[in-house]
Formats: sequence, C-alpha cells, structure tokens
Amino acid sequence: MPGTTPVIDEQARLRCPRCNAPSVTVTATDTDPNVAWTNHAVTCQSCHTTTQLAVVSAFGQVVIRWLSE
Repeated sequence: MPGTTPVIDEQARLRCPRCNAPSVTVTATDTDPNVAWTNHAVTCQSCHTTTQLAVVSAFGQVVIRWLSE
C-alpha cells in the first residue's frame, strides 16, 4: 500500500508525521460507500500541518497510512 506507516506511541496516540507531536486532530473525512477506505485530513496542533491519512479495512484487517502529497 502506498504512503508511510504512522508512528503510534506507547499510549496509542497518533503522532504528526512532520514534527512527531502527539496533538493531531481529524479536521475532515472523505468516505465513499463503494470502497473499503476512508481518507482523513489530520491537522497537527503544534506545527499546523494538514496531512492525509488513509484508513483501510479489508479481509478483517485494518491498515492506516499517511498519504504522499
């Protein structure tokens, strides 16, 4: 799957791919009922970068990936 694997810390917090801060917020979602994934716009509260995060669920597995710009 394209993209990079997110860093999730020992407290199960998603970390910003740019500055590694644990303070990220989902600011928008893009879902199509005909596909198995949901894209999330995730904004870091520290560096204010917005990055796309894909969440894919298929065959009983869930994969999350930061999408390339």
